[in-house]
Amino acid sequence: MKICLVRIDKMGDMILTLPIIQGLKKANNNCKIDVVCSQRNLKICKKFNTINNIILFSSQILGIFQTIQKIRKENYDYIFTFSPGILSIFISIFFRSKTKSLLILQSRYKNNFKSKLFERIIGKLFYKYSSVINRKKRFIEKNSIHQTELMNELVKTSGLEIKDDEEIKNIFNLEKKDYGLKKLCLIHLSSKWLNKYFSEDRFINFIEKIKNFNINIVLTSDESSKNVFVKIYKKYDLYNDKQFKDLVSINEIIILDNLNFNNWISIINSSSYVITPECGCTHIASLTSCKLCVIYDSDNSPDMIANEYAPWKKHYTKLLSNDKNLEEKLISFIN
Repeated sequence: MKICLVRIDKMGDMILTLPIIQGLKKANNNCKIDVVCSQRNLKICKKFNTINNIILFSSQILGIFQTIQKIRKENYDYIFTFSPGILSIFISIFFRSKTKSLLILQSRYKNNFKSKLFERIIGKLFYKYSSVINRKKRFIEKNSIHQTELMNELVKTSGLEIKDDEEIKNIFNLEKKDYGLKKLCLIHLSSKWLNKYFSEDRFINFIEKIKNFNINIVLTSDESSKNVFVKIYKKYDLYNDKQFKDLVSINEIIILDNLNFNNWISIINSSSYVITPECGCTHIASLTSCKLCVIYDSDNSPDMIANEYAPWKKHYTKLLSNDKNLEEKLISFIN
């Protein structure tokens, strides 16, 4: 049996899809599972050996037609389009399969008939099964809107067996590294930290407080961090990929600036604590043994976001960005 999953969105979305891939493999002996992925989540796919074949999707016009042509050569028994965007729905129309299934996520902010109307029409016309999820209604009625559970429901609706509640472990195949006698606390410098409730000065004050708790602190960054955290970049020592490889010990507070993926997951895996706003770092950390704290944007339906994108099978501490006692709660998390 041949199965294809379309997941051309972000890294976190792919990580939440891994339990589906593993559950399908365990429930269906000798099945082949291919994944159409994006450049952003390709690195995750390459780490997950359960996937038989990875098809990298390009949003360029030529890349779109190349992907369609490549998939059409395969006669899949099942195709699941899990990415909610128009582009993933469009390309999947042209794929050949006995059973095509589509996940449609209606707006979590509005509850009206027009939400995803075009996608719903396409689903009726070109897919055997289309699961339309009214996220706002389900959340109000206290039903799960977690991405992994919604994908699991669609697989079952299509008639395929799947092993439920699969936990993903050890996909990075990394050892923890010691960088001194103190425990390591990783704080990810996502731009989501800074808002009307939490300034950069307040952030620096928090960092300076926790360094007194017998821990060393690493600040990891992404491509936007340097422009957002101007004061922090001036205050603390900076290490790039080359310097990171030679790093033996860490003294109090350093910035690991825009590390490549392998170095980034290595330092996350070596950390005892990870503190991050809700982003890709959340889901990478969920695959390690660290103690995890996730900060949700209080102005962006935090309870719904947490319900939908919570780290899968990972205990974590949930905090809100507008919490007046945020620093104290973060210190309590570490202490």
